[in-house]
Amino acid sequence: MVKGTKTLVIVESPGKISQISKYLGSDFIVKASFGHVVDLTTSGKGNLGVDIENGFKPKYAIIANQKDKVKTIISAAGNAKQIYLATDDDREGEAIAWHLAEILEKTKLPIFRVKFNEITKKAVTNGVKNPGSLNADLYDAQQARRVLDRIVGFSVSPFLIKRFGPKMSAGRVQSVAVRMVVDKEREIEAFKPEEYWTITSELAKPSSKKDSLTAKYATKVTNSKDAKKIKADLDTDTYKVSDIIEDEKKKKPYPPFITADLVQSAAGKYRFAAARTMKTAQSLYESGKITYIRTDSYRLSDDSVADCRAWLSDNGHDMPDKPNIYIVKKGAQDAHEAIRPTDVNLTPKNVYLSDDEQKLYTLIWERFVASQMKPALYDSVAVTVKTSSDHILKANGRTLKYKGWLEITSDLDHDDSDLKLPALKKNDNLDLVPPKVKASQKFTKPPSRFTEQTLVKALKKNGIGRPSTYAAIMSKITHKNYVIKKSNAFVPTDQGKKVVDSLIKFFKFMNYDYTAEMEEKLDQIAAGKLKYVGMLSTFYKPFQAQLKEAYLSDQIDYGFKCDKCGEVMILRHTSKYGFFLGCFAYPKCRFTLSCEVVDGKPVVNAAKNNSKELVSGVECPKCKAGMYESAGKWGPFYSCSEYYKTKCKGTRKVPYGKKCEDCGNELYATIYNDEDVLFCMNPNCYYKEPLPKGKLANPNKLLAEKIPKKIKKMIK
Repeated sequence: MVKGTKTLVIVESPGKISQISKYLGSDFIVKASFGHVVDLTTSGKGNLGVDIENGFKPKYAIIANQKDKVKTIISAAGNAKQIYLATDDDREGEAIAWHLAEILEKTKLPIFRVKFNEITKKAVTNGVKNPGSLNADLYDAQQARRVLDRIVGFSVSPFLIKRFGPKMSAGRVQSVAVRMVVDKEREIEAFKPEEYWTITSELAKPSSKKDSLTAKYATKVTNSKDAKKIKADLDTDTYKVSDIIEDEKKKKPYPPFITADLVQSAAGKYRFAAARTMKTAQSLYESGKITYIRTDSYRLSDDSVADCRAWLSDNGHDMPDKPNIYIVKKGAQDAHEAIRPTDVNLTPKNVYLSDDEQKLYTLIWERFVASQMKPALYDSVAVTVKTSSDHILKANGRTLKYKGWLEITSDLDHDDSDLKLPALKKNDNLDLVPPKVKASQKFTKPPSRFTEQTLVKALKKNGIGRPSTYAAIMSKITHKNYVIKKSNAFVPTDQGKKVVDSLIKFFKFMNYDYTAEMEEKLDQIAAGKLKYVGMLSTFYKPFQAQLKEAYLSDQIDYGFKCDKCGEVMILRHTSKYGFFLGCFAYPKCRFTLSCEVVDGKPVVNAAKNNSKELVSGVECPKCKAGMYESAGKWGPFYSCSEYYKTKCKGTRKVPYGKKCEDCGNELYATIYNDEDVLFCMNPNCYYKEPLPKGKLANPNKLLAEKIPKKIKKMIK
């Protein structure tokens, strides 16, 4: 039965609500999910929240701080006749939409997927006029990425903690980014400076000595002996122009921005951190100024190109006969067009924005408009000079003769200023003029450390990460102190180097090519060319072997096998219990054996381990299985024998062999305030008597300053 008359539209960000509500009118209710509403739990084997044995099935739960927002959305659905899920048109957005659909399924309302690439009236109204369905392939790609990250993070981080101490963690992509920083630092450390010399002659025509050119010695000079000899020759030689090559060179405009390019340009021109750039771009997108900001495609819509060409024509700028088309690079998802202004007529000069927004909007607007203009044209000249000692020197110049796209913006990557040379012709004689011949000793410099700008460029080049992850990667690599920032450059710490070395030694996901290959496989899942389970299965089996090798690298196989699952038993140690043998499959299997270390080798403590026999006549109160007698923090207790198989946590108190003087029930021994005492098993009886010192062994030797809840209840 229809509950209401309106359409509920759910977007990701609350910043879009006002603009979209204005475009859609009173027949629509617009609410925000504030990002993801569910996440993987930390339940199950290894706390993964993923049932690996059952097709890598994820286990989700509503995020704690999102419960109120979910309630608000469900409440709004009570006044709706249908629901439109208008989350971002990418993997993460599709996952959010999918999870919202599952939560809202109980409303029994029709649920549709709507998409728009920009927050404009035309795009939004077209989107709601053409509702579609959810994309299972895109959702599976996001799930695969999330599950991959969870498996790697939750499996490898304990290995790092075991080896290096607490608060260590690993990530499928962020660890590879740290490796890039470490590799660059080692390249710098291994660098050996090489000597070289630059030798120049300042020359001019005899008739016009004020109009000079600087000619550079053409051959590489690597030592002072050769440099001094060449300089001595050049000081006394005569000079003649031996060749002149004149040419016209084109400088084509850059394509419109994709995410990685925008992050790099903002870092280069304004020193914006990646997070600052993405936050500012998100604000511009939500206010309807620019198109969607997470993209790896240079593609532009036909309408936007037509609008741009119309603006160029109206404002007296030249443009090519046909629109400039930019090729989408191999491996790009091509889900969205390039980042551009939604309205080209809204120029940077006539829009009111915050300072950061103004800077970024100007970059985006100028890049988009310039991308549809003609190339800049330069007159270039290459002059070759020969001396009487047969030495060769060269000079290059250029003059801008047609601005083309440089009318709109400057070249951020290269100096576009003129470098003029005097008018020369072949066989002209030249004279030395001050400062005459200069010979300068120099040394090659090591590679530069990564900045955010250059690291994003390297990640993009290697196919690591995606547009939606660059900013997060920049933030995460410094969070755990694996990398620090010095003068805007990334520098690895000693800890970071050790972690990278350990991970490279055992794990394939640390290889650049392998990480890029995984990104390609996620793209294939999104395109419906690869299945979720198949991809994860192919990854998991070798990863499991790598993980086992990593854990065993610090261990010696003493020949003990687990009685429960047959895995290797590893020697472990805790401050509370000392040495013991634990199953390698922990936490999947929790079987242990008590042992002592004699001459560096574990010796099983037969007396302690034999106590793990079923106690005759005692059954579990929960599952009726047999029970073991175990030693706990507060004394002995019976524990369920099926715990390792079914996780049954049934327990019983161990009778001490003495009756209560008040009610006649059995007494049990425990530790209270570091004293051995007897309490009555009857929860309604508060009888208590002390035990002689040493009658009850305290296995933990701890002060029981905190009274267990059960005992608190009994002595209340």
